[in-house]
Amino acid sequence: MPRYLTKSLFTLALECPTKLYYIKKENEYANTKLDDPFLEALRDGGFQVGELAKLYHPGGVD
Repeated sequence: MPRYLTKSLFTLALECPTKLYYIKKENEYANTKLDDPFLEALRDGGFQVGELAKLYHPGGVD
């Protein structure tokens, strides 16, 4: 299965390149950020911004 460098993975690698290596090894190393309510609220806000952008630019690329 190919691995793609998404925007989220790119920003993670900018923060710490080693994190990019460990991010896909979920069964070996736990990700403590998954249960963080603050980060969950930020993710929800990102989805809202994306939906708003689709309303302003209906022909845009998702």
